[in-house]
Amino acid sequence: MDIQKFESYLKIKHSYYSTPSLEALNYYVRRFMITVPFENINVQNKIPISIDIKDLYNKIVIQRRGGFCYELNHLFATYLEHKGFHVTRAAATVHTPNGGRSPEGSHMSLYVNIEGTLYITDVGFGDLPTSIIEIGSKTQFIPTYDKNGVYRAVWINDNQYALQKLRQNKWMTLYEAHLKSQSIKDFEDKISYNEHHPHSIFVRHLLITQPQSFGRATMTYHSLTLSNDSTKHKYDVTTNNYKYFLKKYFNLNVSIIPFEP
Repeated sequence: MDIQKFESYLKIKHSYYSTPSLEALNYYVRRFMITVPFENINVQNKIPISIDIKDLYNKIVIQRRGGFCYELNHLFATYLEHKGFHVTRAAATVHTPNGGRSPEGSHMSLYVNIEGTLYITDVGFGDLPTSIIEIGSKTQFIPTYDKNGVYRAVWINDNQYALQKLRQNKWMTLYEAHLKSQSIKDFEDKISYNEHHPHSIFVRHLLITQPQSFGRATMTYHSLTLSNDSTKHKYDVTTNNYKYFLKKYFNLNVSIIPFEP
């Protein structure tokens, strides 16, 4: 991976930080998230997913694309490791809005250890703030405020934490993750499931989302939603306008096969 080109694409000023720090970590997370969209277009187009770093670099930096959790977090973790951070790839189980759960450990999250404190640095989830989230002590929870809501991380037990979002004055769990370090190869069966299995949400639905200056833009086959913590506006997506929306809100220039004649 060409670090200089990676930083140039993300508009990271390499002279800002020379050593790992909280300030640097927050800066890198924000630059990645506002530059690289979460998207599963390759799954919808039936293009094989690669987790090889050279392929990820080519797709995201050279082709100006995005990806889903395994792609985005693996590439970002590799960059953070190059910058001297201690990064852990963690297996997480997503809680769905209807009370269900994803397959056990099917989401790949990230956390970084800085001087004994853990910080979630997940850039591949689709509903997270553009800053790190501290996993506080078992009695003190540190909220993270963002245009898209308020988030926190709490301990479930000594080996698990839950990432939560405040919704209608109630903390709702987005996912729960294990501290145990995983390699990207440990996720191969989960990647295969989310790439091919008919029950996978990424096989069943198009999902493109990215933070915006006003909050967040999210696009599916049916609608474009522009939202923040207090407002939401929806627009119909059609064969005629989907590429306009892709370019305007996600800086993507790619065809999505189901939209094409």
